[in-house]
This record gives sequence, structure tokens and C-alpha cells, in this order.
Amino acid sequence: MNRQSLEEQRERRQEDQDARVRSDPQPQPREDAQADPAGAGPSTVLVFRDQHREEIQNFAIVGTRLWVFAPQRTQIPLADLDIPATTKANDDRGVDFRVPSGG
Repeated sequence: MNRQSLEEQRERRQEDQDARVRSDPQPQPREDAQADPAGAGPSTVLVFRDQHREEIQNFAIVGTRLWVFAPQRTQIPLADLDIPATTKANDDRGVDFRVPSGG
């Protein structure tokens, strides 16, 4: 190949690459990501036996404890919660809250 031919090939590759870049749509943020930039989703409401409420995110239920991971790790005994009231409060908000059955 001669120098002119190599240069033409480089130009074509660059044009092809530029065309691909122009044709790729710009990534659009998801609607739920716009509503909650942290991506944490809706809060879960805990209703305690004394009827006070607390909103949490990022939790896990392990055994007889509910672990809350943000902003710092805390644990709440499930016995401190009014489970039926917690379940209903979250159902009313469209949030699924279930305590795993201990098998």
C-alpha cells in the first residue's frame, strides 16, 4: 500500500467512528434515578410498640433483629416493633415490608 492509500483508510475509519458516535443516543437518566439520586428507593416506615414511627432505608432482617445500615449500623429487636402496624403503614405507601417466617 502506498502512503495515500493508508491515509485514505485512516480518514474512513475516523469518519466511521465519528458517525457511530453521532448515531449513539445520549444516555438518559432513569425516572426513578432522577427522583432519588442515591438510588435508595422509597423509605420504609417502622412503627414501634409505643406507636412512634421511624423512616429507614437500606436494612436487613436477620433472625430476630432488623439491621439498619445507613447512616451508621444500628439494630432494632423485632420485638420492639408493632409488626402488623408496620406492615399496614408500608402497604399504604406502596412499600412491601415482610418479616421472614422463622423456620
